[in-house]
Amino acid sequence: MRIPNRIYRRSDTWYYRRRTPSAIAKLSRRKDYKFCLHVSGMKEARRLAMFIDDVLDRSFLTMKKEKTPTETFIEYVEQITDEEIKKNIINSYIHNQEATVATLEIFAKQKGLYEDVITQYDDNNRTLDRKNLKLEREILERNKSQVDYNPSQKLKPLKISKAIEKHLEWEKGRNLDYKTMGKKVASLKYMLQILGDKHVHEVDTDDAEKVVLTIKKLPRHMQSIFKTDNILEGIKLNEEAQKPTIKPKTIGDGYITFMGYFFKEMKRKRATSYNPFETLASKITDGASTYREPYTIDQLNAIFSDKLFDEEWGIHQWMLVLGILTGARTNELLQLRYTDIVMKHGRPHFFLIKKDTESDKSLKTPNSKRFVPFHKLLLDLGFLDYVNRKKELGHDRIFHEEAAPKNEELNLSNNYSKTIIRILRRMLGKEDEYGPIVYYRLRHTFIEMMRESGIDINHQYYFEGHTNSHISGRYGRKSDISEFMTNAFDNINFNKIEALTKRPRVI
Repeated sequence: MRIPNRIYRRSDTWYYRRRTPSAIAKLSRRKDYKFCLHVSGMKEARRLAMFIDDVLDRSFLTMKKEKTPTETFIEYVEQITDEEIKKNIINSYIHNQEATVATLEIFAKQKGLYEDVITQYDDNNRTLDRKNLKLEREILERNKSQVDYNPSQKLKPLKISKAIEKHLEWEKGRNLDYKTMGKKVASLKYMLQILGDKHVHEVDTDDAEKVVLTIKKLPRHMQSIFKTDNILEGIKLNEEAQKPTIKPKTIGDGYITFMGYFFKEMKRKRATSYNPFETLASKITDGASTYREPYTIDQLNAIFSDKLFDEEWGIHQWMLVLGILTGARTNELLQLRYTDIVMKHGRPHFFLIKKDTESDKSLKTPNSKRFVPFHKLLLDLGFLDYVNRKKELGHDRIFHEEAAPKNEELNLSNNYSKTIIRILRRMLGKEDEYGPIVYYRLRHTFIEMMRESGIDINHQYYFEGHTNSHISGRYGRKSDISEFMTNAFDNINFNKIEALTKRPRVI
């Protein structure tokens, strides 16, 4: 028999709706019948629809008798042999019936269904209390490994711990940098500690929100301060010590984003039907927008007029200059070799790349591979002269003063970042109204100056080493640079940084 088009889907749940015949509508005072079926698979929804159709068809035939519509409904629904479906239909009827439910409650008590079916009813708004309703939990908890979310493919009954193990094994094969990989491991480990080792497809939006609320209490530097990697223990110790928690940006851009990536991958592997963390990262914005804002022109002039630049220029001076004139990340600059300076279109460029033979180098993402032209200001300051003098000393790297860390998994920026931050904070203070004083804000300043100078948005993405998600960004150059882009780089206007632009050539 062909099923009428009476079921529809919202999010991951199926619903039933049937218009009441006009003659019956006058009697029952209902225009239609709407039920939440509490199932996510179309096959199960169609099966329930058949039972509901049968019940309503027989109810409509006897509506004109002395019995009330509610009495008729309970009488015929009792004929259903499947107890689980029977409870489901009655429960849905209770929470959608516009008339009084008093009669139904009496019948439910007589039939021994009251405790299982009548749990909570709000006569004012008739909304379903999803958190306290026992019946819904009973239905959703039944053999979840066999829930038919997709008629053609059942979900895999995969535990979170096993899924994390497989996921991290795959992530480690991507050669991600040590810092990023560490955050991925920590985020999934914390999620497991908070939720317990349940099935992946059992994690819903309530669980995701619980994780977010817990992560917000995570202490800064928990392992180094409290010597524990258990998040619940660390939070308790942190609250007792009244120390600060991690920043919203770290929560959203770090932990929650990585959890979202994990569930996206689990969805691809058919271990779950949806990603409960999909939209949560973007909602964690409290305080994040004021973090790592660009430096002001006054701050930049204060940096480059500092007494540090009256000394002989070395790694610290050039790292600050390159931070504003290239927008490159700390590690990208520290790992530069002399061979990474190449000529393109008659001008020297930094070629930020990690070759297969260069095990001591790393890139944050594949999009980080790029050419960055020498701005004319960098040439005027004499950076090439500095490079040539260093090259004569026989070192491989330009900034060889920063020794490679003993831990091979760490990159060059792990130790140097602390040094350059101390220098910046001596110049500008520990923080300003926009947030902490850190080296990475020079990169944000470079991006802001590109924007203010009218650099094409697609070229901005290229010079930043970011991917352009817009459709136009999927076409054109990806890792090479055109002559037009090279020449346009000089259009970035640094003239307001007078302490730098009016400085004589460094000898």
